[in-house]
Amino acid sequence: MSNRVAAVVTSRSQYARVKTALQALNDDDRIDFYLIVSGGALVHRFGDISDIMEDAGLEIDKKIHTLLEAGEPVAQAKTTGMGLVEYATAFEEFNPDVMLTSGDRHETMASTLAASYLNIPVVHLEGGEVTGSIDDKVRHATTKMADYHLVSTDRSKKIVRQLGEPANRIYRTGCPSIELAEQIIQEGRDSYDPQTEYGGVGDTVDVSQDYIVVQYHPLPTEYESNYDKTQELIRAYEQLDVQAFWFWPNMDAGTDQVSKAMREYREQQNPEGVRFFISLDPNDYLTLVKNATCMVGNSSVGIRECSYFGVSTVNIGERQQSRERGPNVLDVDCNANEIAAGIRTQLQQGSYPQSTIYGNGNAAQKITDTIAELEPELKPPMTPDLLGYHGE
Repeated sequence: MSNRVAAVVTSRSQYARVKTALQALNDDDRIDFYLIVSGGALVHRFGDISDIMEDAGLEIDKKIHTLLEAGEPVAQAKTTGMGLVEYATAFEEFNPDVMLTSGDRHETMASTLAASYLNIPVVHLEGGEVTGSIDDKVRHATTKMADYHLVSTDRSKKIVRQLGEPANRIYRTGCPSIELAEQIIQEGRDSYDPQTEYGGVGDTVDVSQDYIVVQYHPLPTEYESNYDKTQELIRAYEQLDVQAFWFWPNMDAGTDQVSKAMREYREQQNPEGVRFFISLDPNDYLTLVKNATCMVGNSSVGIRECSYFGVSTVNIGERQQSRERGPNVLDVDCNANEIAAGIRTQLQQGSYPQSTIYGNGNAAQKITDTIAELEPELKPPMTPDLLGYHGE
């Protein structure tokens, strides 16, 4: 008997994180796989990845438009509400044995809540991680609603256990994106130029010379300051003499402010040696990152995949402040001079030894085997004893 698995993908970054796991689940005869795509994953300005997923052999069973594109905190809340309504309809149609979700986006909360009310066991990837931002609320709330936990690191496993989850429902699988990183290393693409295939806008970057990758996302909890923060990053870059591939932000509240600062920079200053992109296929994006001299911004890629590649990273501000990291990460405040000094330090440092803190490249099969072998059931209700409470 096959387990019916419904997976939800809502953004380009989430897809990159779980691509290898989705492919393994889709190809496994023990799994009856359904793929639901929604949110920013269907919107061009945030990287519509429908064609990319289908080119990778993944059939999309349902597309759900849930994203309210206001770029403000209220839009995130309303997008979550729309997702709750639409995911409930999709889950009722597919009637899965388990629902697979990942990470900490607001859509993760919506899909988990919908499945929970429909009594569908939830399998959550990447629980127990701590970033130090509003994402922690969503991630830990998802952990408490989820029935099975497939975590990336040893610390994450301990945190999920400390949150009161049964030990026999927590599995240390590693992060599936590390498997993608390992595949890229094995392919040996030591030089890759996305400009011919993807176009982009701006000046031409010579990939035979040093370049950095810049990925800066908004901070929803500091919504009104995202324009100024992006300007600090731009002023930092203007102090340097290095080429850059610069990517547009995700759809969190404040995205319009980050985009405005980037657009003004591109159109008014027409910077030399800078190429702007919305998104690339995950394999191509991570190949570009692997060959970079440094990753700059506040994306988890700089901490997670770059640790495995050994690519130096300058992590800006508080978005990833509490996430586990390897030796490749240098943290700086969102201040132009500090950012510029940090990039100079990392450019001089060069590469770092590989870190396997997020896994060693075999997570997808571990995830697939775990799900295929489950006899899915809702977890038992919490009791004072399970929570370690034995009275006054």
